Amino acid sequence: MLLAMLMMAQVAAAPVVTCVEVPCAMNEPVAPEQPVEPVEPVARSSEWHVSAGVARSVNLFQSTAGRSYAVQTVSWGRELTREWGPGPLRGRFVWAVEAMPIFAQFSPASIYGIGLAPVVWRWNFRPQPRWSAFGEMAMGGMWSTEPIPENTSRGNFTAHWGAGVRLRQRGPHSVVVAYRFQHLSNGNQLGSNPGVNSHVVLIGWSHRS
Repeated sequence: MLLAMLMMAQVAAAPVVTCVEVPCAMNEPVAPEQPVEPVEPVARSSEWHVSAGVARSVNLFQSTAGRSYAVQTVSWGRELTREWGPGPLRGRFVWAVEAMPIFAQFSPASIYGIGLAPVVWRWNFRPQPRWSAFGEMAMGGMWSTEPIPENTSRGNFTAHWGAGVRLRQRGPHSVVVAYRFQHLSNGNQLGSNPGVNSHVVLIGWSHRS
């Protein structure tokens, strides 16, 4: 009897652990989740180029000087990458398609033609406040009313390497001044491949969107 009374007294004297004295795990506040910042889409512009210019052939390899002609070009391109690259070379890669609706040779003989370059690789350097620069290379074909050069073929492969600047940029519009070194030849499809290599200067208009 005495032992039972002592045990009851110890139980009554023991502290009662409640959620008031010791926080219960179920009542602990849960830290709010941090909001996930949305990923901004990369702005990749497209661009129309419309330009016209004159060209003069030069003595180089199997090409002969003295050939003069005018060209008119229309191209559309789209930036495919975000801006990358080291220092002054930083920029974006563009794939463009260029049509040449007018090819008009006026010396030494009058010859007309049209061309298409489905592969135009352009590098848009990081734009400056008042201007921006680009470099490009292209491959395509051309068809003319007479063989160019003489005694070859009316169909030729074309290629060019060049660079240009966009000036007086006002919103999406700008003036474009460009230079390219242009090559056309039959690609060794005939017994000889004389070809034509020319310096070409172009001026035109650009619209970016």
